[in-house]
Amino acid sequence: MKRMLLLAGIGLVLGAGSAAAELPADVAAPYLHIQATLAADSTDGVTDAAKSIVAAAGDLGDAGAAIVVAANAIALADDLVKSRAAFGLLSDAVIKYSDDAGLGELKIAFCPMARKSWIQEDGDIVNPYHGSEMLRCGSFRPSR
Repeated sequence: MKRMLLLAGIGLVLGAGSAAAELPADVAAPYLHIQATLAADSTDGVTDAAKSIVAAAGDLGDAGAAIVVAANAIALADDLVKSRAAFGLLSDAVIKYSDDAGLGELKIAFCPMARKSWIQEDGDIVNPYHGSEMLRCGSFRPSR
């Protein structure tokens, strides 16, 4: 009986840890800043936002390692084209992390022209890969 209670308690603790996880706000907020800025055909503040993501994702341990690498690539990008390319890698890493952690109210969007996904708030599609050229290109992926 004691063993069953112990196993049940361990199961509750382990289950609560993974269910309680969600994309941390200190990753989501700078990510959304980068997404909106690139959609506006700008790189203003992108480097600082990427550095914020590096620091926050570093606190996630192994689960945040790919996010750190991708955010570092954005921090090193020196123009809009390179920033958008690196943003694709960051989006892939954040989406992969969110597969387990969840996104809360955020949505995953996909651009068929760029063949890339990104995360954004609900509302109109705001495409970070093409900006003003094709701002509304894409659609939200169905929720899982």
